[in-house]
Amino acid sequence: MIATDINKLNRFPAFGIHLGLSFVIFVVLAYLVIFVWYPSFFFDTDGGWRGMQIIVGIDLVLGPMLTLVVFKAGKPELKWDLTLIGIFQATCLFAGTYIVYAECPIAIVYVLGEFHVTSADDYSDTGLPNLDDVAGNPKWIAVSLPDDLDAAVAIKRQYVERGQTLYSASEHYRPFNPEDPVFVTASEDWAIIAQNDERKNFIQSFLEEHGGELTDYRFYPYSTRYQYTYSLPIHLYGV
Repeated sequence: MIATDINKLNRFPAFGIHLGLSFVIFVVLAYLVIFVWYPSFFFDTDGGWRGMQIIVGIDLVLGPMLTLVVFKAGKPELKWDLTLIGIFQATCLFAGTYIVYAECPIAIVYVLGEFHVTSADDYSDTGLPNLDDVAGNPKWIAVSLPDDLDAAVAIKRQYVERGQTLYSASEHYRPFNPEDPVFVTASEDWAIIAQNDERKNFIQSFLEEHGGELTDYRFYPYSTRYQYTYSLPIHLYGV
């Protein structure tokens, strides 16, 4: 019965059916990428858009296009060809989605005056930390170093010698507090930041979108997988 129904189609309706089914899957995955794995500004700064390109390329382009090319009504092995296309598309989509998920940010870590976005890959040497007690997605974390200068330097030296990053030092994690005096005094001078035309345009666009005055925010260096920017604005009344 299935074979008979398939053979009644031509390639363009078959392409449309395949594209429609793929679009349903795409909507589900797009929701996960935009709202769960790469929420808010992480979508732009940490690869959410690149992840969407992978999913679109596999789900909405590769699979339906293979159906369009291969489909021929009455072809004896048509059902087998479509089965192979479905398996191939599903395998590629699973692999691509896994990569997008595995590289999504799990924490944004503040250490030594800078924010660093971390994914599971950043903890390959130290082990993935348990952040269940920290609210938010991704988690907002601070690395708490000892007040004693010699002890803090010793910890930094230890991580350098092991070839590890200090922002992956999960044994020194604590929930991020935007009102911590150490954090507050580490903010960059917004007047100096605004002297750069590109940053000035960014600040202007940010204020137009989020409201308030420039003095309502503090600015900090912000390092992500794909860019290093000089200003992550933190509102004076919280993150």
